[in-house]
Amino acid sequence: MNLAWLNAWTERLTGRPLSLQRGMEFLKFMLSGLPSFLLALPLNVLLVESAHCPKSAAYALVLTFQVTVNFFITRYWAFRKRSTAGLARDFVLFFSAIMLFRVGDWAIYTLLIHTIDWMNRHYLAPQLLDVTVFAAVKFLFTERLFRKH
Repeated sequence: MNLAWLNAWTERLTGRPLSLQRGMEFLKFMLSGLPSFLLALPLNVLLVESAHCPKSAAYALVLTFQVTVNFFITRYWAFRKRSTAGLARDFVLFFSAIMLFRVGDWAIYTLLIHTIDWMNRHYLAPQLLDVTVFAAVKFLFTERLFRKH
């Protein structure tokens, strides 16, 4: 099967063609989110079940935690940007932009748990769904941020 069209479309959209290196960066990007995600699930349960925090508020706190942890892992491991030069600037840009994506994530999560009874009872399911839906968009932004600066 000829995938030249996909490569051309990707390059037109993102400015970079598909490559093994880029595929590995995406894999590392996804894996770099795993530690904070694995911490986020029990944190969400703790906030909702033990602290009796409303589900939407608990998820907002969890998202803030995840974005902060993900910045450091993604910057240093997935994109190998190890110098501290521009660290504060990179953090502000990353945190601000990713939180905009996460507001969409949070809005979808809140809509799902308030409109679909099953999602309300199993409130971690929409959290898993949102991670999948927003992954590619966040990767494209992060790739551009850490390649540009």
